[in-house]
Amino acid sequence: MKHPFPFSAIVGQDQMKLAMILTAIDPGIGGVLVFGDRGTGKSTAVRALAALLPEITKLKGSATNAATQADMPEWADPVSGEMINVPTPVVDLPLGTTEDRLVGALDIERAL
Repeated sequence: MKHPFPFSAIVGQDQMKLAMILTAIDPGIGGVLVFGDRGTGKSTAVRALAALLPEITKLKGSATNAATQADMPEWADPVSGEMINVPTPVVDLPLGTTEDRLVGALDIERAL
């Protein structure tokens, strides 16, 4: 298994690193969208910080990483009550991802 680049060894990108650290401290912020030119260390920084985060406890098979049955959304398939520890998830988006692909769009037929 490859080890990620050490977060503390990343030089520059101070605003990005601060935003990522604040999100790690207070998940209520909701996350950070990191974007920029190729080769600026975005993915390296995200993977480096993710390696420092503690594991999360979730229901085995939960698509949303729910910690309890009460946290499961109505649309999700039911899962067993078994709890497991997994590494903190990191979402990697491909280049060119549009806003509607990221957050969804209104289903006009269903809305009408």
